[in-house]
Amino acid sequence: MARRDDNLPEVIYRKHPPLLSSEPSPWVRQPARHLPLFLLLALLSCALIAIDLRTGFSWLQVAAGKVSGPIIHMVDLVLAPVARSVTVIRETLTARSENADLRNRVVELEARLHSSQTALEENIRLRQLLDLKAEVAPEAEAAEVLRYRNEAASRVMILRGGGSQGLSVGQPVITRSGQLLGRITGITDLVSTVRLITDPGSSIGVTLEKTQSQGILYSRDGNLFVRVDRAEEVPEEERVVTSHAGELFPKGLLIGFIEGEAGPIERDPFVAADLGLMKSYRVKTAYPIEDWERIREVLCLPAWGRELPAVAGTRP
Repeated sequence: MARRDDNLPEVIYRKHPPLLSSEPSPWVRQPARHLPLFLLLALLSCALIAIDLRTGFSWLQVAAGKVSGPIIHMVDLVLAPVARSVTVIRETLTARSENADLRNRVVELEARLHSSQTALEENIRLRQLLDLKAEVAPEAEAAEVLRYRNEAASRVMILRGGGSQGLSVGQPVITRSGQLLGRITGITDLVSTVRLITDPGSSIGVTLEKTQSQGILYSRDGNLFVRVDRAEEVPEEERVVTSHAGELFPKGLLIGFIEGEAGPIERDPFVAADLGLMKSYRVKTAYPIEDWERIREVLCLPAWGRELPAVAGTRP
């Protein structure tokens, strides 16, 4: 027992015994009782030391390997597909992210390319218009096409530009390749209306350039035809230009080329074709009619007081 301080109450000794005791340990009081255990541990230590010195513990490693090898192999078989799946998922997510970035980059580059091509095409068109303007009429005005209306009863173009830009009713309108489109028939301060030569009510005096035969250009269902005297010899590919005798256009504006004789339903119903006095021919415009809806700029010629130079009919 620990030595008691007689000055402390008994309760303190009961509830809080001293941390250090003066009583001997059971190992010290009864050593003979635990002697066999000491001897067994000593013999076991000697045996392990002898085995280690003589053969080592490689046999233990081999035995452990034989036991753990199949287990590790089975674990690999189970975990390998999981690891591959995780790798595939990670690579897929990375590839998707890269593909999204590449798609965005491609869209951006395509937008830039389209913008550059549009600007280049516009510059080419404007340059051709300026060249034609300098060749035909330096005082002509270029105008942007706002709308192309191709209806059975009316075929017109709406131009950006009107009286405030110096345009006026009666001005001929041509493409940058010199193809006659029509003439301005209506105008405001900001826009102009061009009645096309393909309008069903259009009728224009023309000249066949080589033979100098005179004829009348008319339209049926948006196509152009020319009627001339039956006695005239009209070869194919003959150039058709505006006549010097016409009242709507100056002489020499290109309309198109003779393509062949018109069929019965293509003849002008308002002339005496059935009496054998006139013959009608199909006219192929220099700038195909089916492409007129894609025209973006035109040239408005001034009121004519002189013969305009001949303009080659080529597609832009």
